[in-house]
Amino acid sequence: MRYMEFEGKTAQDAIEKAVEKFGVSDSSKLRIDVIEQSKGGGIFGFGLSKMTKIKAALAIDDIEIAADAKRILLEVLSKMGLESDIKKMDESESKLYIELAGNENSGLIIGKKGKTLEALQFLISLMVGNATKSEKKIILDIEDYRDKREQALRTLSKEMASKVIRTGKPWVLEPMNPFERRLVHLSLQDDKRVVTRSEGQGIYRKVKISPANNR
Repeated sequence: MRYMEFEGKTAQDAIEKAVEKFGVSDSSKLRIDVIEQSKGGGIFGFGLSKMTKIKAALAIDDIEIAADAKRILLEVLSKMGLESDIKKMDESESKLYIELAGNENSGLIIGKKGKTLEALQFLISLMVGNATKSEKKIILDIEDYRDKREQALRTLSKEMASKVIRTGKPWVLEPMNPFERRLVHLSLQDDKRVVTRSEGQGIYRKVKISPANNR
């Protein structure tokens, strides 16, 4: 949800500016929080006055966001020739989790090491954000791929750490997205025998595991 700040001599003045800026009919269509309340200054209330400051955003219904996300996702999949159904949708204040029903297209939707699923998630998040002005993070999953990938990465991290300790030589893992790299760092943060560091450029950087005494 994108908040903007507005100022006015009174709260009503600031709200009217917000209504005009967002192009809505009245303030009921907005979520408004008062940041700073106007107060009189000087002797007996005369003199300089303090402006009222508010922050406002479009009041978007969670049901509307979920409905738009479902519609957009199924339309994109259809255009890709990858028909699927929604198995489950869970929504929180900051996230919308969408699980697709598994079928013969599951492997194509996931792609090699989840790259297609990640790209699809990014595209749907962008399209839903533009359509609803919501900043909710959309998480797309199918056949519990994300849980399986997480477990696989935790196992891989520990195996590679053991190899680094045994050989005394650093090891660089495959390129990963930010979430996966963070998972590797967290998996090994309590192992004082090794240190981890992200290297490279772009979204798919690599994690380097090194002996703690050979940084």
